[in-house]
Amino acid sequence: MATATESAAPQQPLVMQIVVRRDLLDAEGWGVGPLMAQVAHATSAVLHETRERPETQAYLADLANMRKVVMQTADRASIERLASLLSAADPPVPHHLWTEQPENVPTCLALAPNRRDSKIKKVLDKCGCRLWKG
Repeated sequence: MATATESAAPQQPLVMQIVVRRDLLDAEGWGVGPLMAQVAHATSAVLHETRERPETQAYLADLANMRKVVMQTADRASIERLASLLSAADPPVPHHLWTEQPENVPTCLALAPNRRDSKIKKVLDKCGCRLWKG
């Protein structure tokens, strides 16, 4: 007879999706270093804002197995649409849209650690998010 542990489907590992505006590199002249700083800002912010969530606590407790996926989106409109759709989901998907100041330019969006459920994948696809291409 199978135990509850043996019969339960394995959980997807926790992952963070980080979405960066590609146009900042290609058309706006931002360097790779400044874009990396934007990623660090958004990631730090979402981890701080969700520090009480069990998923974030589990993610931070396993430093050797942290997973992140860096993605790109086309432009300001697409990253703002992504933030809007994540906020409008039921329940809302925890994320942080980093807006660089004083320029007031949204640059990067980081999702809180999650298990890649279909709702998140659909929103990322709908907003044209793809793996970052070097």
